Amino acid sequence: MNIAIRTCRGRGNFLRDCFASLATTLLVMTWAGCGKQGSGPAASAGLDGALNPQADFTLHDQDGRIFHLKDHRGQIVLLFFGYTTCPDVCPTTLSKLARVYALLGSGMRQKLLTLFVTIDPQRDTPQKLKEYLRYFNINAVGLTGTRQEIDAVVDSYKATYEKVVTNSSALGYMFDHTDYLYLIDAQGKTSHLFHPEDTPQDMAQIIKGL
Repeated sequence: MNIAIRTCRGRGNFLRDCFASLATTLLVMTWAGCGKQGSGPAASAGLDGALNPQADFTLHDQDGRIFHLKDHRGQIVLLFFGYTTCPDVCPTTLSKLARVYALLGSGMRQKLLTLFVTIDPQRDTPQKLKEYLRYFNINAVGLTGTRQEIDAVVDSYKATYEKVVTNSSALGYMFDHTDYLYLIDAQGKTSHLFHPEDTPQDMAQIIKGL
């Protein structure tokens, strides 16, 4: 089974990169500017145990507290890797999530937690993460840590990112990064991957099914 995972800089050329397989699961990374990979939502079958088999990780949240995924058993989690100065992929994704939350009932909205893991801890301070996520008016927590801690989480979900030095940005650099949303069930297992083409309606329906 192949699980198509794209990566986005938000701008740039069409690129494709294949990286490590886990057992018989091949995760294919495709870079921004690319066309749609496959059709319909990413498949759920075969994800059990393939991504973050420990169903846990540890980082620091936007309030400076230690965050353990295992402490949120019973909640539904949406996990996303990004950075606050991302020009379009991250704000577009978070804006879509605001529409997803609006489609869910009040009970499910309270149960659904969005985790935004920064891949740019140098710039994304806890306070900056908190202010950024507040703009989207969703139940979201920003997570950060050392580069090694963040990379461990990125690797456990078979995600990827790459720093790209550019003269086109006043900031001096951008990131190519996985633009999928990981849907994590109440037991901490990844049950579904949402890609950018999924509609808020489809996403809400799948979330309600957990």
